[in-house]
Amino acid sequence: MSAGPDSRTGSTPAPDASRPAPTDLRATVVRYEGEPDRCTVFPDDADDAAITTHWLSANADCFVPLDDLR
Repeated sequence: MSAGPDSRTGSTPAPDASRPAPTDLRATVVRYEGEPDRCTVFPDDADDAAITTHWLSANADCFVPLDDLR
């Protein structure tokens, strides 16, 4: 799946209307000893199975406050 412009047409594809975009996101940080902490970002209404298989997880230090980028 690509969100960028189509190289053949130069246009950006429209979002998939059959799947509503999440609007309420949460983030949970799991702290580990001897390993990097992990942060998972997921919709507020996601169940446990979806959180572990369908949403963004990365080392917590990869995330930065939005105000740092504005």
